Order: sequence, then C-alpha cells, then structure tokens
Amino acid sequence: MPTMTFKQLAEMTNGEVVQNPDLTVSSVVIDSREVKPDSVFFAIKGDRLDGHQFLPQALQTARGAVVARVPESLPRDKGTALQELAHSIRQRYKFLLIAITGSAGKTTTKEMIAALVGTERRTWKSWGNFNNLIGAPLCLDNMPDDAEVVVSEMGMNHKGEIATLAGLTHPDVGVYTNIGPVHIEFFGTIEKIAEAKRELLENVKPDGTIVLNVDNDYVMNISRGFPGRKVTYGIDRPADFRGTDVRDRGLLGTAFELDGRSFELSLPGRHNLENLLAAIATARSIGISWEGIERGVREVKPAYHRGVILPLRGATIYDDTYNSNPYALARAIQLLEQADVRGRRVAVIGDMLELGPREREYHYEVGRRTTPESIDVVIAVGPRSEALLEGARHSGFGDDRLYHFADAERAGAFLQSFIQPGDLVLIKASRGIGLDKIVTMLQSDQRHATSDQPVGERG
Repeated sequence: MPTMTFKQLAEMTNGEVVQNPDLTVSSVVIDSREVKPDSVFFAIKGDRLDGHQFLPQALQTARGAVVARVPESLPRDKGTALQELAHSIRQRYKFLLIAITGSAGKTTTKEMIAALVGTERRTWKSWGNFNNLIGAPLCLDNMPDDAEVVVSEMGMNHKGEIATLAGLTHPDVGVYTNIGPVHIEFFGTIEKIAEAKRELLENVKPDGTIVLNVDNDYVMNISRGFPGRKVTYGIDRPADFRGTDVRDRGLLGTAFELDGRSFELSLPGRHNLENLLAAIATARSIGISWEGIERGVREVKPAYHRGVILPLRGATIYDDTYNSNPYALARAIQLLEQADVRGRRVAVIGDMLELGPREREYHYEVGRRTTPESIDVVIAVGPRSEALLEGARHSGFGDDRLYHFADAERAGAFLQSFIQPGDLVLIKASRGIGLDKIVTMLQSDQRHATSDQPVGERG
C-alpha cells in the first residue's frame, strides 16, 4: 500500500485511531500468519472465521490492526474497511487501473497483461486469483507508492459483486476474456451470467476502454450500447488484434502472426493464444510499444497450476488443477487430443462445481464428446464425474479404459504406478476437488525415486 500513517488510514476507512496516530504502515494483511513489521492487520468477520480471534498473534509482529466495532447482532463484516481503503486509494493516487473479468482465463490474462505492460510502466498486479470482495480490494490496498499501472481481476458468483468492485474503483480499462457456464448454480442461465458480467463495463470511467473477445457472442452482445472506446481481439473473426497464420506447436506452444509481426507463445492451446491476444490488445490500448510487447511475450509463463508442464519419469504431466468449468475443460481436452504423444493420452478429470441443477448434464456431455480414438484412458474423480464416465461409455469407451475414484488421494495412489514413460496426462478439476494433491504426490514420488539412486549411477 502507499505508505501512510494510522491517522490517514483511519480517515480513508471511516475509522478512529485508538493510539499511535503518527505510526506509519505500508502493507495490508488479513491472515495473521502473513504479518510483517510494516503491516496493518485487518480483522475480518467471515462466515467461517473471525479475524478478531487472531489479533494476539498478529500484533506480535504487525504495527497495528483495523478492527470492527459493531454488536454481534449486526451483519458480519465482509471486508468493508478493505473496500473503503481501496476506494480512497483510487481517489487519492494517480495510476491507471486495468480490471479483468470473464468465465475462464482471468488469472492467466492478468499475468500476461502485467508482463507486457511491465516492460515499460511500473506495474502492480493482484496475486493468485484474488478477485472477490476481499481479494480485489487487497490488490489496491497493497500497491506500492510508485505504481503507474495496476492490473486486477474481478470475479463473481452472485449478481452485484462486480458492480460493487468496479463501482468502488472505476477502472480505466475493462477486459473481457469469455463468458460461459461458470457459477451457473447461482444464475440459472448463461444469459444471466453475461448480464452480471456487464457490470464491469457499466462502471469503467466515462472515457474508459473495454477490451472484447470478438469470438465470444455473449461478450459482444453485452457490449452493445457501450458509449466508450472498444478494442477487439480474436482469431476466427475480424478484430483490431487478430491472430493469423496460427501454427499449433503442441506442448511447445503456438506460433502466430499479428500486425505483420511473428510471435511465439510458450503456453500451449488456443485458449492461451486468446488470453495473449487480450493482453496485447490491452497493452497497445494504453500505449505500450510493439517492442515492449515482444519483450513481454518472451517472458510469459503459466500461472500456478494453470497449464504447467511437468516431466515425470519419461512421462509428461499437464497440471491444470487450479480450476475447471465446461468451457475451460473442453479446451484442455482438445489440447490433449491434438498433442503429439509417444505413449497414451490420459485424461484425469475431477468434478466441476457450482453448475447447478444441470451439473450431471454438463459432466455427461464432456464424456460424450470425448472420443476413444483420441483419448486412451479417462480417470474420473469425485461423485459428479460418474456422469462423465457414463457419457464416455456412450461415446464408445470400454470399461477397461475408464476408472473412477472417490477422491484425489486414491486417484493419486493409482496414478503413481499407472503412468508409463511416454504418457501425456492431463489433470484438471474445480479447485474444491483438490487434484493439485495428485501433482504433489507424483512429484514427491519422483523425488524419492531419484534420491534412491546410488551415487554415480545413471538413470
């Protein structure tokens, strides 16, 4: 955060200083385990935990704390002080704010935008997928004094959340990745999801810019009537920034042409190309040079558990375990199908969450569209994924190529002996299913196997 005194902090959060008004702080934390000597700890009351319980631990290191002063009978604090601080920082400090939303690809696109813009402007970005009513304000609350550009995600699982976030900060640029059936449990239809996503463009600055995926009809439909500047990107349709002469390099990534320039993206899959085109369109819209963009593209790397390629005893793991939905899963399976593989193509697919009454149908359709000619083995994890296996059987898979496990631990134990040299293994599920545990188990197994080799022996 910009360095400030407790007196200034109290003014910006509509609070009151109890003591030490001239003491300065320069970072905000909400986890008592993350406090530093320059931190202020915000004690937030949530549905499961109350940050006030951890004040003693936090104050052993932190310079101070922001606490609620309300009766227990009042509604729980959902991070109001964090939001007030973000709103005040936005009003008092001069920087350009880029906000990203969409059903899939937000975090990867954020990382790409930050990499490209950061070649020429001092850039601050949100970490991980901090994009909700607490996480998104934390991004602004912790920005350094000299930040020129801030790149932040804005997610949602209920109508009105993006309106709150964008209404607090009024971004200069709003970026849309795509709109599909994510969090549909809370909305019912994709059209209602699109309506909620529209809240970002409704709250950008009056002279702001929106960056749009021209290949996604829902994105383009909600942008109708937007009075500001529109910048489009895509692959299939004419756009301001259109990738052409696209050459799939398998797991090595994608080569393409744009505006007479040749690019190579190290991340595989069409979805990552779309994310990069969004980042290029955004960077160019705020004046980043083509030379800066070319430097940034060379530095692009996959985000944590989002399409990370890992070697495993002669096999290859495609770790995409951070999250899943029908839109993103279809893209990942397509990548698996198209990859050049010496051994088997193995799809380890866990449950997709928050899909509502049609969750079984969505899982079944994934299995039905997966063909035995292009995928060798399907391993499903979680109760919902049994419908996926049913769809795979209808697609022509025999039971000898289908496996089901109740949880990640059992699936991981099976994979430790099942994976063979030459295999390509996709691992993907919603975060709540915890398939990242499988990746950890496999990596641990490989480390133990390596450490057991006698010194000097070649593997």
